[in-house]
Amino acid sequence: MWIVRHGDHTLWILGTISPLPKRMVWQPDAVEEALKYTQEVVPAWPSYGIGANPITALRVYIEWRHLQKPPDNLPLRESLPPPLYARVEALRIRYAPHDNKIEKMRPMLAARELLTHVLDAAGLALHNEVQQEVLALAARHGVRVHQDKLRIDDPVNVLKDVGATPLAGEVACLDAVVTLLETDLGNMQARARAWALGDVDTLRQIPHADDRAACISAVSTSERVRTLIARAQDDWLVAVTDSMARNRGTLAVQSMERLLGEHGTLATLRARGYAVEGP
Repeated sequence: MWIVRHGDHTLWILGTISPLPKRMVWQPDAVEEALKYTQEVVPAWPSYGIGANPITALRVYIEWRHLQKPPDNLPLRESLPPPLYARVEALRIRYAPHDNKIEKMRPMLAARELLTHVLDAAGLALHNEVQQEVLALAARHGVRVHQDKLRIDDPVNVLKDVGATPLAGEVACLDAVVTLLETDLGNMQARARAWALGDVDTLRQIPHADDRAACISAVSTSERVRTLIARAQDDWLVAVTDSMARNRGTLAVQSMERLLGEHGTLATLRARGYAVEGP
């Protein structure tokens, strides 16, 4: 957990990682201590809203169903270069021999399906439950949650843009995920154990392969999607600094990937004159 100070206002930031160990029993003593001095909690991501118009909701559902279909309805075998398909099949046969759905998925969704199977077999959970635990603790302590809603004004067109992702981009995303699973699974397990034990020194030492850049690049070919992703990322920093200005104590949750590095959020806060103390 990082502590950020600005005058007599304090921000605690809980850095999270994904994946984490399955069935992990988390001891949130530090979070509960911070909540004693906190007036507001800021989650890592905003919620999303598309309005209450039932026609819009129906169109979004139809477009989402259409998005599930692979480009030109081709099976995965025909969408991928043969060497990459062979690598995908090797992982599927080893970790999910009975899952035949992957063959009928578009490459980006196949990447997600394969990732989930391999992590599950490795004792890891892709879904990060830590934030939900923090929000439950906040409710128990009577601390309000600063939950911004990122309104998507044209959700149907956003989904259409994602569905129009060039096949080459989807293939690059799947290739990056397959490479991650082939080369970094042991490191992911070690990082998950280190986070669960609060071993920050080990976390710093373990190399971190990143499959996100290729996948984010794949879906960011349209200006509409790029703007939406940027807004979702920028809104957190706005919410945090706004909460710090209004409250003596704020607790925030954010992924360590977004916190660390020379362009990370912690560096941005330091550049703006905030004092940052880290673990």
